[in-house]
Amino acid sequence: MISCIVILGLLSAPAFADLNHTGIMWQWKIKTANYTYVVTTVSNYDMKDVTLNSDNKELIFTGNSTHTDNISEIEIPHNLIGGSLTVTQDGKQILPIIINGTDSSTIMLKFNQTGITTTNVLGTTYLPEFGGISLLVMMISIGMVIFTLKTQKF
Repeated sequence: MISCIVILGLLSAPAFADLNHTGIMWQWKIKTANYTYVVTTVSNYDMKDVTLNSDNKELIFTGNSTHTDNISEIEIPHNLIGGSLTVTQDGKQILPIIINGTDSSTIMLKFNQTGITTTNVLGTTYLPEFGGISLLVMMISIGMVIFTLKTQKF
C-alpha cells in the first residue's frame, strides 16, 4: 500500500513542479542623490543591467532570453520611484500586474519574446521631496506652537 502511494506521488510530481526555466534573483544597488536603494529582480532569463534615469523618474531594465515563456518580478522601493507606475517593454506600453506594498511596489511581467528586451518603469514621484528633514521640521513646528500657546496671556 505504501509503495503504491510513493509511486503515485513520484508520477504526479512533474505536474506540480514544472521548472523548465528556473528563476534567478538579482539585487541591484541604485545610487542617487546620496542615497542607495536596492531594486530586486527575479526572472527566468538573464537580467543584464538596471539603470536609473532620474530626470524621467524611470528605471530601465535590460535582459536577454534564449527561450519563450519569460517571467519577471521586479521590486522597487517607493522612495526611489513611486506613485502611478507605467511599464513599457521595447517601447510599447504593457499592463503588468502591479502590487503596491507599504514600502515598495512589485511588478510582475510575463512575455514570450526571445533576445534582448528592454523594460522601462516610469513613476510619478522620485525620491522623497523632503527626506529625513521633514520629521525635524514637524517637531520644531510643534514645539513652536506649544511654546507660543504657553507664552500668550489673554
